[in-house]
Amino acid sequence: MTMQEGFGVGAADARQLHDKAYFLDLLGDSHHGLGRHEAAIEAYRQAAQGFKEQGAQCSYALCLLKIADSYLSLDEPWHAVGYLEACLPLLQELGLRRHQAHAQQQLVRCRAGLAEVSLPWGGVGRPEFWRTAAVPPGSSGHCRRDRPVQGRFVGCPVQTDSRAG
Repeated sequence: MTMQEGFGVGAADARQLHDKAYFLDLLGDSHHGLGRHEAAIEAYRQAAQGFKEQGAQCSYALCLLKIADSYLSLDEPWHAVGYLEACLPLLQELGLRRHQAHAQQQLVRCRAGLAEVSLPWGGVGRPEFWRTAAVPPGSSGHCRRDRPVQGRFVGCPVQTDSRAG
């Protein structure tokens, strides 16, 4: 096998991985548009993993934001928070200011909404964590404050705490 042939096979494999991730991202968009948010989340997760493996940071960050938006469409802000926190630094680093502003607004609204949600053990959200979150006057967010926390906990697939080793 010549060097050129070896390069061609690697390029074809890389192209196939990119195509698969791109397809899954589009599939997630379709599911989201049809209101099938759980299916969208699964497709976006797979796409995000593919983009991450390829080093496609922009597509990866946008998939994380789409996952968060899908959770917000399900009125599950407690799942969205980790994805929003994970995508914000990436969006900032990439200079995607409009998406960064959108993610920041969603995060602030979710934190404010979660601070007011009653938890099953009778407490409220961790006030010391949510204290800085405030919903801008006159704005309406996706987070619903009239509904108790319910459903399963699904963690964010990326490290979201920069202090963690």
